[in-house]
Amino acid sequence: MKALEELSHDEFLTQFEQKTLDEKFFYHMGHLRLAWLYLNSNDLNKALILTCNGIKAYAESLGANDKFNLTLTQALVKIMSKRMKESKTKSWDNFVLNNNDLIIDSLGVLTQYYQKNTLFSDKAKTTLIAPDIKAI
Repeated sequence: MKALEELSHDEFLTQFEQKTLDEKFFYHMGHLRLAWLYLNSNDLNKALILTCNGIKAYAESLGANDKFNLTLTQALVKIMSKRMKESKTKSWDNFVLNNNDLIIDSLGVLTQYYQKNTLFSDKAKTTLIAPDIKAI
């Protein structure tokens, strides 16, 4: 089995959408890559739908029905979209390099917009909650 970075974008996306992607790739970095791919080929609203529905469906296919958090996922996709628009590059590697905080401290980024108790509430898992600190 290939490592996440050895899968081409097309291989990664196809395997994810067909739910054949090895579950070892179903972690934070894989989620960010998925959102980045959808944001590069769709408008924000479509990318939000594809990312959220895809991650939820993939998690459910693994029996992880309680893992998905709609508010958290949408917030990260919106932050990524904003940063991608501000960037001069379209490269995944450059996005990772220039947005390392999303990888190593996504909670720190998210808590600039949300209180932790809001972000991790039961309601946030299934209902989109607006940021309660500042808008994204």
